Amino acid sequence: MFDEYSNHNLFLKGMDLFLKHDPHLSPLSETPLVHPMDWWRKIDWQAPGIYLLTGGRQIGKTTSTKLLLKELLVTKRFPPQSIYYLPCDQIDTHIQLGQKLRLLLKEISRHSPLFLLVLDEVTFVKDWDRAIKALADEGWFRRGFCIITGSDNVILKEAASRFPGRRGEASQTDFHLHPLTFFDYVRLIDPNLILTEHPDPSQLLSLLKDYFQCGGHLKTINDFHKNGSIKEATYITYEQWIQGDMERRGKSLSILLGVLKTVRETLGSQVTYSSLAQRMGEISKETFIDYCNLLERMDVLFTLQAFDQNKKIGFPKKARKIHFWDPFIMNTVERWLHREGLWNHTIENEPIKAESVVAGAFKLKGPTYYWKGKGEIDVIAVQPKQTLAIEVKWTKQLKSWDLSELKKHPNSIILTQNQEGANDGIPILPMPQFLIKGINPRSPGRFS
Repeated sequence: MFDEYSNHNLFLKGMDLFLKHDPHLSPLSETPLVHPMDWWRKIDWQAPGIYLLTGGRQIGKTTSTKLLLKELLVTKRFPPQSIYYLPCDQIDTHIQLGQKLRLLLKEISRHSPLFLLVLDEVTFVKDWDRAIKALADEGWFRRGFCIITGSDNVILKEAASRFPGRRGEASQTDFHLHPLTFFDYVRLIDPNLILTEHPDPSQLLSLLKDYFQCGGHLKTINDFHKNGSIKEATYITYEQWIQGDMERRGKSLSILLGVLKTVRETLGSQVTYSSLAQRMGEISKETFIDYCNLLERMDVLFTLQAFDQNKKIGFPKKARKIHFWDPFIMNTVERWLHREGLWNHTIENEPIKAESVVAGAFKLKGPTYYWKGKGEIDVIAVQPKQTLAIEVKWTKQLKSWDLSELKKHPNSIILTQNQEGANDGIPILPMPQFLIKGINPRSPGRFS
């Protein structure tokens, strides 16, 4: 219908054309390492409505929606004429969006009782939710499916909350894509290691150190395993994503770099936003919080609050710990800061990566904090039936006060590079084995 989007809708001309020449499926066919991007298997196809897919840039939102279209067409759940994929990065206003969508919906709804409309990166459109709300009020999404993608989880959900009762009756309508965890990474590289009861510890440690380099993004993983390193162009792509998304929100590049530098300098430490703003010396606490919140919404950073043992929740006003979600993103930020003359690229980063990887794996699973008493515990994971305390000792020696804090918690674990045993009754486990055997953040249930 719209010629400018025809290369994204080649299935309208033929399935072979779509599979061979779609701008996202075609490169995927030449990618050796591909993980299942099938979040959409949880969609209830008996429940029309509005569905949200969020996640950082370059994480696979667009590719996964193209795989969804492929699945629906191959299984003949929808006829080709009742599907349309609309990228929104060149649509300026909600008025333009509404005009295009009405034309599309009138056309594609003629071919089937159900239709599927995919709106990719809709947050590029100013006030996009006004167009969607108007169409929902007209009853369109009681007759078909609308999948909306975007890189800002908060903006999407805040906007969606403005049309309650119009999103359909499905039990799950919101989906979020994170970078692959170490468990997912090992399953992609060598699935037998997941299935083996006693995998080779040295092989797992080697894979974990590889993961520290390439992280959990499909492009970076394939770069690393094809070339032994990440292409400079790949680093620049992810750097430009962070910069571009922040600048689109009216944020200053110099302040962004200052915030990233300050966060990187204090990773693994207990910090307050006031102390971080003072350390940076150029902005207010409120501005620092604003930038950090945006970086969290983009899946660049996450924070852990201090743990309130009595209430089993965090202390929002106490010092917190900030982590990067993904090791590769941390590498990208370090290289960026180094190029700007703001960072010493030779500083050792494996210990903080190890702590961040463990904290992030648990945070995907459920409420996660850190503990501060006379000593500190890196991760407190709250589970339905117990609370687990985890101390990560990648290169550091375990100090007596750390051990005394761990002994206060009945379910404590010390994670190391490769040591195994116990210290005063507290289990010592190799971190790589624990991450693939003791915790699987993608599956339900308790931690081992």
